[in-house]
Amino acid sequence: MCLPRLADKSLYLGAPLPVLEGFRQALAEQRSEDEKKRFANKLRYAGIAKERTANTFAWGEGSYPLAEPGAIEDALAIGFIRQRRNLMLAGPPGAGKSLLAAIIACKAIREGFSVRYKTAHDIAMEIGEAKDGNSLSGYIRKLQACDVLIIEDLTFATFDSRAAQSFFSVIDKRYGRKTTAITSNGNINEWARGLPDENMGAALLGRFYEEALLVNMNGCEDMRLRRAKGMLGAMGKGASGAAGGA
Repeated sequence: MCLPRLADKSLYLGAPLPVLEGFRQALAEQRSEDEKKRFANKLRYAGIAKERTANTFAWGEGSYPLAEPGAIEDALAIGFIRQRRNLMLAGPPGAGKSLLAAIIACKAIREGFSVRYKTAHDIAMEIGEAKDGNSLSGYIRKLQACDVLIIEDLTFATFDSRAAQSFFSVIDKRYGRKTTAITSNGNINEWARGLPDENMGAALLGRFYEEALLVNMNGCEDMRLRRAKGMLGAMGKGASGAAGGA
């Protein structure tokens, strides 16, 4: 559909008002469908299965997750992306790091930023595959180029010497130019010290931490475990109620 051509007012001179209104509505619906398709394509390109919004992320007194006052709100506002700063989400499994990262990624896409969402393990594996397939430089350029690179579970990944060098190249090129967001279940300092080159590990830490927004969720209750306990409790009440009525 050629929308610029159809927007030409001269095409509709003398047409009845109901016809014009119906056509305007059809154009609006078509535009809305096109926007949905574009957004869905951007989600797929980023590596995100479905959109997440702040409405799916509850917090407050007596609920998850716990973090420094205002830290989660600052992250959700995505001002750090506009400032080309990094984001670090730290905490135990089930604290809400992945959900928060996904919400931020979806919001960034909505606001026109290009996003890539990968686990650190996948990056380590894909670097090796790209190296073997003589496509490493192209793979590195893709990770360097996106506005927002989200790396999940950094401390669970193992990088050999060649993968570590390539990973450092990605982070170094993005340093101060693009936003890199990291989720970490463990101590990122210990992870960096475990890299094949100690100096490279120190340099990586410097690039991750400098002017980064830190959301520390350590001390949170596992929200998945909490939800499971709630479901089991409800099932138990239902069973006892049924037994009592028998």
